[in-house]
Amino acid sequence: MAELTRTVLALTLTAGLGGCGMLTRDKGQGPTVPDPITPVQKVTASPDNPDSAILADFNRRLDHHVKTQRALLKHSPIDEDATPAEIKARQETLAAQLRVIRKNAKQGDIFTPQVAALFKRLMNPEVKAAPRETKQALQEEDGEVAQIWLKVNATWPASEPLTTVPANLLGVLPQLPPDVDYRVSNKRHLILHDVDANIIVDFIYNAVR
Repeated sequence: MAELTRTVLALTLTAGLGGCGMLTRDKGQGPTVPDPITPVQKVTASPDNPDSAILADFNRRLDHHVKTQRALLKHSPIDEDATPAEIKARQETLAAQLRVIRKNAKQGDIFTPQVAALFKRLMNPEVKAAPRETKQALQEEDGEVAQIWLKVNATWPASEPLTTVPANLLGVLPQLPPDVDYRVSNKRHLILHDVDANIIVDFIYNAVR
């Protein structure tokens, strides 16, 4: 599921249908209660950890988005034998539905100022320890760098690479459920990307410095 966006793009170029995710459901499956979200890393507030309250708030805000997204998918599933065009159409429909629900969403709703400051503080030592290697990892093998217009609810353009977060930075950030992932634009802006809808959920300016 975490590779759905790349799978859709690949399937558009090739005729085969290989792989599926949350978008692929059995035909006839009706609306159900959203699955409970179980992030790999669940944090609760603790007086012994000054950052725990910030991380717990981040998890709460993230859980709300994921539950909303999963509920929409269950209300309108797609067959396992769906064509690439059908998968792409469902992705676009999901994105449109989320935009309606999140019409008032803005930058900082999930990456609050406190979360943004914490994430920068966690990543900064890693960048300083290996600046050249980190910067090189923020581009594709051919040297291409994602150049994304940062706007909440905007689609990640097919023309831009889905730049991954270097392993040294990913290791210090909270782990995410597979419905969303971290991406990077312009080698410095951290983006929370909805995998199934292929939209920007939130972002942090100049997170990698």
